[in-house]
Amino acid sequence: MKIRWSFARNGLTREPTALQSDRSIEDQVELCRSYLKREGYGEVAVFEDRAMTSETLIGRIGLAQLLEAARNRRFDAVVVECVDRISRDSGDLHQVSKLLRFSEIDIISANEGVQNEIQIGVRGLMGTLFLKDLREKIHRGMVGNIREGLSGGGKAYGYTPIPGRPGELQVEPNEADVIRRIFHEYAGGASPRQIAHDLKAEGILPPRGTKWNASTLNGSADRGYGILRNAIYAGVLVWDRVRMVLDPVTGKRVSRVKAREEWKHAEVPHLRIVDEELWDAVQKRLSRPSHAKSAGKSTRTPTRPFSGLLKCGCCGSGMAIHDRKGSAIRIACSTSRESGSCDNAGKFRLDLIENEIFSTLHDHLLHPAYLEQYVSAYDEERKALAGAGKPDQGKLQRAVAEARNLFERRLKLYERGVLDGPDVEAKILEAKNGLRAAEVELAALDERDEDITFNPATPARYASALRDLVTSLTSPDGKSDSTARDTVRELVAEIVVSPSEDDGILVKVKRHLSALISSPDVQVGGSMVAEEGLEPPTRGL
Repeated sequence: MKIRWSFARNGLTREPTALQSDRSIEDQVELCRSYLKREGYGEVAVFEDRAMTSETLIGRIGLAQLLEAARNRRFDAVVVECVDRISRDSGDLHQVSKLLRFSEIDIISANEGVQNEIQIGVRGLMGTLFLKDLREKIHRGMVGNIREGLSGGGKAYGYTPIPGRPGELQVEPNEADVIRRIFHEYAGGASPRQIAHDLKAEGILPPRGTKWNASTLNGSADRGYGILRNAIYAGVLVWDRVRMVLDPVTGKRVSRVKAREEWKHAEVPHLRIVDEELWDAVQKRLSRPSHAKSAGKSTRTPTRPFSGLLKCGCCGSGMAIHDRKGSAIRIACSTSRESGSCDNAGKFRLDLIENEIFSTLHDHLLHPAYLEQYVSAYDEERKALAGAGKPDQGKLQRAVAEARNLFERRLKLYERGVLDGPDVEAKILEAKNGLRAAEVELAALDERDEDITFNPATPARYASALRDLVTSLTSPDGKSDSTARDTVRELVAEIVVSPSEDDGILVKVKRHLSALISSPDVQVGGSMVAEEGLEPPTRGL
């Protein structure tokens, strides 16, 4: 062998220990270098992934560089402390070994020597089982902590850790007063949005981030999250509500809610902040249909063409319907309404925004370039429909040839005197009629192809279809054709709404729709609706 090179990486990282610190990587590198020196090989490079899990290959920059160098044949072998340093996932380890084997590069363990396919397979299996066993042991230990009333990780608002006593929490008096205030105001009829607005206005710091939101209080009914739903304030510690699963595509962990009967509970009366009566009153109000519906994940079909796509131009939050008056629909910034932390307090006419966007879309789609494309697609579709039920041309041509051969063969036999009599004459006439019928059918097919050409009425149909589409999508009752609505929604990434200096509306349509509508601005009243690349229309509302 010409050269060898050492490759080292850190193992699983959780709490830093002597085996999982930066020193661990240095120790692995030194072990590999000792092997190279002992065997008389030269070092080409060292690749490493610090503080990265070996459970996935995603985000492993050092390993990616290693594989790129392998493709370029920069070395003859990879030396590692143990093959599970490459990956503890059997599938990933197998894939890496295949790539290296294709480049004719060996994997060498500093402790075990050159690794063959069986050794790599066994190590991959052992690594996978190790991770599974490790997760179960950690989970078992945390369950034990919960049983003893200790924290399973994280810190809820209203509590602070006790110094020098790991896992123990104590009530933080000032935050506890805020918790009691939230519960009392909500039980008294105040909305989460109003409570969050008042807390923000008084400068009270939220649990995380910089602002209070209604969702901070409401949380999730399915997961038991949110201040108003957190049972710890009633003296019950709830844990193990979700399980974490590694997404093999992104390499990120995603949470999945467990069944409620699998949740772990522990009585922690010393952490109670609200009394039982107040807790029950709040839970009773939260269980009402309107709250249960809003707390769960919505699966409704969007009723408006741009539902969920409207964003505030000042803070980036969603825009929601504020009120309705007849056919007039006004939208407002959700963050401004919930916490008052956004300065965009304006109310904007959604119906006017929709009408102007679709009117502009209608005008620009009447451009000759779009019309030409429509005509071409329309005629192609007519040809396809016409050809869907017509006979196969090759089959008709073969039928004509066979009918001609039959007619000519019978005629020649009759002329030579081989066949004679009235029956033969009838068969010759039958063959002649069959030939004519086949030729007529083939000729009709050719004529049909020639007839399918540009229809002068097509542009008018196109304009009419656009008018019908706009009418459907902007119907006052919000009921539009679902196919048309879904098609339009696929073209739009988001619509950003902001107040303009002339007290109008500035709207920016982002992404896909701007590829069809090519103008920077659309006028709405005295305002501008911006869409990348479009010329402003002359009309206003």
